[in-house]
Amino acid sequence: MTDKRSLLGVYEGYTDVVADGYARESVYLPMVDGCRIAIDILHPTHRGEIISGQTPAVLHATPYRRAFEKTGLASASARYVEELRAVEPGELVTQYEERPIARELIHHGYRFVSVDIRGTGASFGETYNDSWLAGQDIARVIDWLCTQSWSSGRVGMVGISYEGMLQFFTAAQRPAGLKCIAPQYPGLPHCYVDGGLAITSFARVWERLHKGISENEPSAPVDGPDGERLRAEAESERSPDMYRWVETFSEMDPRDVTRMSSFDGLLRRKPRPDLGLGEVASGWFDSTDLINASGVPTYLVTGWWDLTFPGYLIDAFNRLDVPKKLIVGPWNHGQGGDPELLRWFDHWLADIDNGVMDEPAVHYGASDPSGATTWHAAPRLPLPEAQHRNLFLSADSELTRERPPSGSLDYHVDHGVSLGELSRHSYYVDDLYINTTDLDSRAERCLSFATEPQEREIEITGWPAVSLELSTTSDCGAVLVTLEQISSDGGAAYLSEGFLNFAHRRTGDDPGGHEGPVWHSWSKADLAPVTPGESMQLEVEMYPVSAVVRAGDRLRLTIAAADADNLVVPTQGAPGAAPEDVTLTLTTGGERASRLLLPIVNESVTPTAQVVAGGFDGESGGFAFRRPVDPAVS
Repeated sequence: MTDKRSLLGVYEGYTDVVADGYARESVYLPMVDGCRIAIDILHPTHRGEIISGQTPAVLHATPYRRAFEKTGLASASARYVEELRAVEPGELVTQYEERPIARELIHHGYRFVSVDIRGTGASFGETYNDSWLAGQDIARVIDWLCTQSWSSGRVGMVGISYEGMLQFFTAAQRPAGLKCIAPQYPGLPHCYVDGGLAITSFARVWERLHKGISENEPSAPVDGPDGERLRAEAESERSPDMYRWVETFSEMDPRDVTRMSSFDGLLRRKPRPDLGLGEVASGWFDSTDLINASGVPTYLVTGWWDLTFPGYLIDAFNRLDVPKKLIVGPWNHGQGGDPELLRWFDHWLADIDNGVMDEPAVHYGASDPSGATTWHAAPRLPLPEAQHRNLFLSADSELTRERPPSGSLDYHVDHGVSLGELSRHSYYVDDLYINTTDLDSRAERCLSFATEPQEREIEITGWPAVSLELSTTSDCGAVLVTLEQISSDGGAAYLSEGFLNFAHRRTGDDPGGHEGPVWHSWSKADLAPVTPGESMQLEVEMYPVSAVVRAGDRLRLTIAAADADNLVVPTQGAPGAAPEDVTLTLTTGGERASRLLLPIVNESVTPTAQVVAGGFDGESGGFAFRRPVDPAVS
């Protein structure tokens, strides 16, 4: 065994590699209502023999196939395409081949269990979208696993996106054998609607992914002579139009977006006596009381460029009072964090004293546009020392500390402006990295404001926001703001964005305790009319970020009113029709000055965050945007 090392992203010498492969066991398990769920158990093997003795298990529940035969025809996530390049068409792909974390856990002696949730893959059931019912199913699987002769009676959970979300629904059921969870980039409905707008690029890409999987690389049948027949029976229970709702959403009339993008349906609580629960909201995000009651230790993993999720996940983490950890890396959806998970499971499932719970609860990475990252540990986010500083928007396109004299700027809305087809909302099937459009060319078609070069390095960590005073010639509309970093050599890098439907502009206090600068309910009850020519105060919170702005770099704020490849805005015009002819008038300077609020770490305030020397061995653990050293996806 090597010398022991256990710190952020580094784990050596605490356990040995004991396996070099796996043996697959594939079965159906009936649920409470008789619905049969397909399960794969991957047993660790050494030289072809299953390792003896009782071991913990890590469970992965998915709507994206527990195993499949590779054809190469499906629109899989680019990340998994990279993993499977060495697999030949016709070969079986399990989680061992597809996911490095599954291989690592198996090699260290864990059973890895993968489940097709009901309504997907080889499992029975008409629909997949009752996540509370899926949580009950998975809890039943955990109970069953703990009765197996090989089981130590301890189970953890792992998984990305939808798979991360399902871990919370399972924890709420309090299965006795569930000892910890590791939700990686857990899903939220906010990936479809946010800011009072519809994110149709995510919907289209997600539909393409799901349909490509089900039509071209369906989940493998359960072993046995009846496997193919049973899978066909399971698939016959589902509607052929199960993804039609995505198409309807993507094709909506833009005038419907204000109504369609409200959160009313998400927040409405319904009784679930069928699951042994009281009233619950449709999503886990608004039911953290049930997760707290479970007491299940939780390691929450996200990235600063994780779709629309990072701010919501920081809020969710702050609501949890179970043993918990949070890491926010310089990552996009599903990109980084795996090196942390073995030591997490070793601690909670194998009683290994590796110090993972002796560290501060939160780790985050602050990076510059090159991907260079400094890792920090802190008791929580947001950081008390990251204090919002005002930068005012001037009529001559500057961002300045001094409030400029009164003025205004007109912007004739360009509905063709876009952040591109590989934005943070839509890149993940076609690429490993976010690739925004040429930000300089885009800025020329928008309003933009820039600082002077920074005299010294600063760190921005938290939620940027803008406060805008403007009017419109229309009775509806939206604004999209992006924060960009302009390097001393002139290169432009995307940092964050925020968008707001004018009708959703009312702000309030979050009953759940959001600690960013702005909170909107996104409720129909809080809608406000938009009167042409009447001045409006717009408070737009951007997605949180941690950025190192180097000496000589500048910051740029770009204001648009559309994102053609990603958002539906209400002035877009009916399908097939020309968009509205709209002009926005922005107030600059004076008492009603529009301004940018930046959460800048104040060096004169006692710091709560400390640099983690050697975190991820001095690397970022991945970076959301392509760099010259990163390979293109073929």
